[in-house]
Amino acid sequence: MLTGIAFLLALVVAIPLGVRSAVRAGGASDRIASGLAVVGLSAPTFAVGLLLLYVFAYYLPIFPVYGGGSGGLDTLWHLILPAITLALGLGAIILKLTRTAMLRELETDYVTSARARGLSARSVQRIALRNAAIPIVTGASLVLTFLVGGTVLAETTFALPGLGTLLQDSVLFKDIAVVQSLTLLVAIVIAVIALLADIAYILLDPRVRERGVPA
Repeated sequence: MLTGIAFLLALVVAIPLGVRSAVRAGGASDRIASGLAVVGLSAPTFAVGLLLLYVFAYYLPIFPVYGGGSGGLDTLWHLILPAITLALGLGAIILKLTRTAMLRELETDYVTSARARGLSARSVQRIALRNAAIPIVTGASLVLTFLVGGTVLAETTFALPGLGTLLQDSVLFKDIAVVQSLTLLVAIVIAVIALLADIAYILLDPRVRERGVPA
């Protein structure tokens, strides 16, 4: 749940920011987005978590301080701050990938032709984003595979009873059976993510579908 919420937050925020940053390259929005990306990439997970805890759980008691909740909406409420903590770094990477991919597409001949034919700016951006989706999906899937096994710091900071903490404790106490089981589980999840990324390629790019059809 933590990984899924963090990934969803990162996508919802980072992709629109990356598109806007590329469309207005060199402008104020581009500089602000690039600054946010630098902060997200350089800030350690535990430091971001502690800062969010101090501001939004201690100074402004909006969110709970620790724990995984008692189920349902309470669990979701407990996961908001940890998800934002993880989404900051993840979103920074997706933002940079989106900006780079969109900049490359916006400089191509078909975009110039579309603008010359009178297509609206939004239509041109939609076409460019569709063609830039392949590298974005590739980068996002790779980052998500890292996130699956990289939640230990966030779980420790917020005292969450997650798989990362369980794996850490199992290694510490040399519980080999649990370590092997969790490693296998993480490997299966990563394989599923890679499969979903390949399926996304087929859905997004007609050329991939055509290459998959036998002659």
